[in-house]
Amino acid sequence: MFTGVSGSLGATYNFSDKFSLKANLARGFRAPNISEISANGVHPGTNIYQLGNPDFKPEFSMQEDIGLVFSSRYVVATLDLFNNIISNYIYNQKLVTAAGVDSMDGSGDTYFRYVASKAQLYGGEFSIDIHPVKTLHFENSFSLVYGTNKGSQPKSLGDSAKYLPFIPPAHGLSELRYEFSSKPRRLSHAFIKLQLEYSAAQNRVMRAYNTETPTAGYTLFNAGVGGRLSDKKGKTIVNIYLMGNNLFNVAYYDHLSRLKYFYFSPTDTNPTHGIYNMGRNVSLKLDFPLDFVLKSDKRSAPDGAE
Repeated sequence: MFTGVSGSLGATYNFSDKFSLKANLARGFRAPNISEISANGVHPGTNIYQLGNPDFKPEFSMQEDIGLVFSSRYVVATLDLFNNIISNYIYNQKLVTAAGVDSMDGSGDTYFRYVASKAQLYGGEFSIDIHPVKTLHFENSFSLVYGTNKGSQPKSLGDSAKYLPFIPPAHGLSELRYEFSSKPRRLSHAFIKLQLEYSAAQNRVMRAYNTETPTAGYTLFNAGVGGRLSDKKGKTIVNIYLMGNNLFNVAYYDHLSRLKYFYFSPTDTNPTHGIYNMGRNVSLKLDFPLDFVLKSDKRSAPDGAE
């Protein structure tokens, strides 16, 4: 049985109607899940042989975060920074043989084992929405997380084990969106948007034990259009959305994708043979709202009947 106490204490100070500062101190608790404790077999979705650890203790964290918010008629901006120290941080680590090569079972599945260590996660997120007119929005967001292994590591590993594995790289999203409607209100909540999604290269990786490899950065271009069609009485007929993601069909790996390390056979040792993330994808969504009432048949029972 695992026990722990969680709680937080925060405060907000408003410098003006447009500008405010907030701060928070929190203690968190997480019990290891059933997979982290008892896994012992091949994970069919990741092509790895997963091993758990029944001796795990709960994770405890102490986090400080601070945020700034600015809101005006034409601009809304936020900045959030955090620092989190975690004891017994559980993560997945590849196993290697005494010869330094990947440890595999008879079917060629690589062994991974959950391990725990003291860790530090820190970073932040910035977002800004610029809307010079009510119908036009230029939204931007950027997030960054660093993960450092604070536990004891063999000196022979050097810097190859100081980073926590599978930490997402710096990521940003820029969207230009125009919202409109027709004068008779037959078309409402309509929009057209262009979107640029970019991910930086991730080189702060745990190279020790061949746990992970660096991942190149990439940029994706997305676009979409949609809106609501109504009848003369203003009742919604259909909501229509046409969305396109990765329109230039960029071949890329998400750093957190397990399929990046997929080998097609036990003799395949080329990591570039992994499976890329989804290419060009265009989707059409039609949403027809249903509005009806089921009337019950209330017939009176004969006298004396129950």
